[in-house]
Amino acid sequence: MRFSVKATSIAVAIFLSACGGSDDSPAPSPTPTPEPNPNVPVISSSVQEASTLIAKDPEIQKIVAHWKSEDDARARFDTHLELTRIASPSRFEYRRVEEISKRLVNEWGFSNAEVATRADGYLPGAGLQTVDGLPVYNVCSVIKGTYSTTSGAQSFNGQYPKVLIEGHIDTVNPEEMPPDSAPYMPVKLQPIAEPIISSPAELAALKDEVNFDSQGRIIRDANYERAYRRFANAEAATKGGADRLYVPGYIDAMGNATMVFQIAKMLKTHNIKPVYDMWFCGTAGEEGKGNLAGMKQLYGYSQDTGKGNNALNFVTNFSIDGGSGTINFIGSYRFEMKFKAPANPTSGASAVTAAALAGAKISDILTPWDKDNKALKTTYTIGTASCEAPDAAGITPSCTLQVDMRSPRLEPLNDIRAQIEPLFAAGLEAENERASVVAGSPDAVSMELVWFGDRPPHERTNLSDVSIQAAWQAAEIVGVDKRAELSTGASSLNDNVPAAIGVPTINLNAFSTAASGGTHAFYEWGIPGSSDTEALRMYRIMMAGLIASGYTTSDGKTVAPAADPIGARTTTDMYK
Repeated sequence: MRFSVKATSIAVAIFLSACGGSDDSPAPSPTPTPEPNPNVPVISSSVQEASTLIAKDPEIQKIVAHWKSEDDARARFDTHLELTRIASPSRFEYRRVEEISKRLVNEWGFSNAEVATRADGYLPGAGLQTVDGLPVYNVCSVIKGTYSTTSGAQSFNGQYPKVLIEGHIDTVNPEEMPPDSAPYMPVKLQPIAEPIISSPAELAALKDEVNFDSQGRIIRDANYERAYRRFANAEAATKGGADRLYVPGYIDAMGNATMVFQIAKMLKTHNIKPVYDMWFCGTAGEEGKGNLAGMKQLYGYSQDTGKGNNALNFVTNFSIDGGSGTINFIGSYRFEMKFKAPANPTSGASAVTAAALAGAKISDILTPWDKDNKALKTTYTIGTASCEAPDAAGITPSCTLQVDMRSPRLEPLNDIRAQIEPLFAAGLEAENERASVVAGSPDAVSMELVWFGDRPPHERTNLSDVSIQAAWQAAEIVGVDKRAELSTGASSLNDNVPAAIGVPTINLNAFSTAASGGTHAFYEWGIPGSSDTEALRMYRIMMAGLIASGYTTSDGKTVAPAADPIGARTTTDMYK
């Protein structure tokens, strides 16, 4: 919470009538009022009042008490591992979607109608359905609000306001979907005193693992007790002889995605009534070539136009991906361009040389930051250059370049793209000219854009918008993850999409680990952290969501929404 300190200086003149004189010394200078810290949000009185009312509500306190119980801490841990072990590469998240959808209806109290997403990836009402020509496997549950039944309720094309709380359910590893006969990744155990494993073979050789039954449910045996042990930090874990738990997605981001649905489950169990609808989503496609597909569908964002229609009318976004209050988002463009050998292998033109020439031309580009490291940091890299193995005739069929360019602002990002994009074709032309072949003929090397990635950037100007205020005030009330000021550093996250079209968003953390490592690697691992911290973080996120959406208290009072009822958008065009 921000406090304004006012200093008042009082100059006192003393009239000495007996002496016929006065104090002619100058009045003391006023003490200057300290300048407010621009990185501390201004919290409105209505947000402060809302947070107090929500926090005192008996049903909210029952939820928090439940989260702090040992039984719930273990249940969260069990759910986390049961979901994380389901293989879920980007754009192939349907197995996790199936399991989460099943639990929503069969165990967590939601009706089929309150699961907004479908198994085939279609999302009714969304302003965009496919990304990169592929289905989008989001899974979303809905806590219905009261707003739509109130007099004068506003909507966008019939869609009433919604607050989104989400975490992504895709993982980097495995990179390809395993067969139906092997849908699970093992959860391996290793004493912390041993060196972190360094190869897939070493990982496979670890003899101890967490066990699951034929229904995919965790077995609470001796290995379970080893795995479950919680520690305050890495030092305590080392002293206590903790075990590392190895499974892709343990940290990024199934721990947080699991917590998103734990919040949804408890709101449903306790019949919590927000004013605006609240959506709790496991989102697809955050990692690797996922291209933020889940958020692009939810917000109707077209990378062809760089605009989003927000057809579902989200008014505030809380992404739970492990962020520490991240509010600025680095944008990127990625081109994966394939150079293909000519149909006539005797022409002399080479896919290898064409790719090399293009790479050489691209590597000559300098950004303003390359020339002056005090300039805005805009960078690019040829992240991958790979070729197929030569065929029987010794001809390399194709070579691929993946070029990644990044910036926190759109203008320099577009500028570097405009310089780099033509150089793919320039390398191709140079090779065909070298071989004296006609472009487009069977003798020429050809080029194909295999994949294009777009993460729109956003740099915050309003540091007191509804998402920031709600998250900041919730942290103050709950007493967890409080900060002296906002961090203005930038990351590349799911929030890039809502931020770019103007929907207030902030990235927070719910999951607790004592120690972790190997994020995005095959050896991703973690050690369970404080369950009380986890409970408080869920409390904070629940509070922030209810501040934004509004809340009907147990005694029937209405806490007004902090968010406006019409969400931001940059276009009203609908996309396929």
